[in-house]
Amino acid sequence: MLLAKIKDTKFRKQYNIVEKKLKVNKFLICNLLSNPNRLNTKLCAIHIQLLKTKNSQRISKIKLSNRCIGSNRGRGVLRSYSLSRIVMREYLQFGVIPGFRKSVW
Repeated sequence: MLLAKIKDTKFRKQYNIVEKKLKVNKFLICNLLSNPNRLNTKLCAIHIQLLKTKNSQRISKIKLSNRCIGSNRGRGVLRSYSLSRIVMREYLQFGVIPGFRKSVW
């Protein structure tokens, strides 16, 4: 279970690094191609080549999985809180999360 959390954290870090570089490259290429006055063919070719290499190293978003912060559970995780349904129920029972109250019928 701990190994899954370490693996997921590693994938998230790699994904963020590669994604930032990719966005910068896309921004540069769009600016170069949209402004023909500033167009430099060598610079444009370098950025396109760099973009292609980054796409081959790109980590897919599918490998990232939602994990509960409290229990490291991989299933039944609520996106907005990053908590599993079991931990969320415990927190709601003791009033840890503000604005929620356990309903009793």
